[in-house]
Amino acid sequence: MLTGVIGALVLLAGLLQSSAQLYYIAGSCLLLCTALHYQLIYFIALELILISGHSAIYLGIGPTLQVALPALLCLQLLFYYIVSGQFNNLYLLMGILGIAALSIGFSYNNEWIFMFGSTSVAIYAFYSSKTLRVSLIWVVLNSLFAVIMLSRIVMPAIIPFFHTFLRSLHG
Repeated sequence: MLTGVIGALVLLAGLLQSSAQLYYIAGSCLLLCTALHYQLIYFIALELILISGHSAIYLGIGPTLQVALPALLCLQLLFYYIVSGQFNNLYLLMGILGIAALSIGFSYNNEWIFMFGSTSVAIYAFYSSKTLRVSLIWVVLNSLFAVIMLSRIVMPAIIPFFHTFLRSLHG
């Protein structure tokens, strides 16, 4: 579990970097080790899909393939759950759509899509934490991602408002 926590911290540190793909790949690899250890199918797929997406970005593959690769892998994951008879709730569908949104948000550097993906993954992870306590790592990580993305969306609008408000108090 410590490996997963370190992986989550590496991913969060990547948000502070201008060129963060290596952080994202390394953090996802550490989280993959945790998911493999606990045999968590969804989280194994999550980390493999994110590693493939980050690797595509790092290697400079065009944005179309950066989105297509993770999207097709998410579709494959959905079919896996359907064919194996494990597709039994909407939380799983939300989680799979969240993986796709995370990948698209990373590829196009879109905070809204990234926030939706993080929120969806966090909701699924929280749902699965009832039986798999280790998935709380993904709950906390993706909740933090969602809050950070929300702040990146909201802060540019709030700062000028407060600046104008403060000037009006002094003026």
